[in-house]
Order: sequence, then structure tokens, then C-alpha cells
Amino acid sequence: MRVLVVGSGAREHAFCHALTRDLGPGAVRCAPGNAGIAATTPCLAVDPADPAAVHALIERERIDF
Repeated sequence: MRVLVVGSGAREHAFCHALTRDLGPGAVRCAPGNAGIAATTPCLAVDPADPAAVHALIERERIDF
């Protein structure tokens, strides 16, 4: 399962950390993320306020959830 966490704050950092621990490396992506998140989770550039861009990212990265 591939999971996308949308956001760049401390809450998203905690989500990414927990999901990576449970699902394993490579299963979690974050958009847009931040430097702290990028240390353990791939961060993808996208404007979270642009639904079309987020949808395109989901399709391109084959995100399940």
C-alpha cells in the first residue's frame, strides 16, 4: 500500500513517522513536506491547495490512500 500525507507541519511529520514505521520504507510519500519529514520520507512538490495538482500527483505516484 502506498500512502500520501498532504501537509508540511509537525502533525504530518508525526503521521509520516508512524506510517513509515508500520508500513515500511518506500510506502509513504509526503506533499509538500518539510526538511524534517524529508529526512525519512520522500517529499513531493505540489500545491496542497490545488486539487487538480494533488490528483495528478496521486495518479503519477500510484497512491492507494
